Amino acid sequence: MKIKLIKKTILISTLMLVCSFSYSQENCLKFKTGDFQNIENGIIKAEIFRNDSIQTEQYGEKKISLKIIWIDDCNYRLKFLEGNEAFWKSRTKEKPTPDLIVKITNVDGNKFTQESKFDINNDFVYKSELIKIE
Repeated sequence: MKIKLIKKTILISTLMLVCSFSYSQENCLKFKTGDFQNIENGIIKAEIFRNDSIQTEQYGEKKISLKIIWIDDCNYRLKFLEGNEAFWKSRTKEKPTPDLIVKITNVDGNKFTQESKFDINNDFVYKSELIKIE
């Protein structure tokens, strides 16, 4: 009797996990393209413009262009193309420019929470909220 209860609990837990994962993956699709505001601690830090392959970020007068490669519906890789000259000058030829790996962790209507980290340094994690404005 106890074994049947344990099996049912495991089955129900697994189904709930799979269903919640599928639901969140579907919700990420609407953020693949569009115009966004990057909100950090309630302050707009950047305007972001994204099509299916390029993301442009505007920080005041500074502009950064990145190639976007979707890993799956809620995870993507950003490769720096241009902008942020001080960063580029700090990199030596032996050190490749790191990619940024972004994970959409929560979706709520027209906004999502993301976690970003460099692919070469897992210690740094940047968390922010993006709001889709178009």
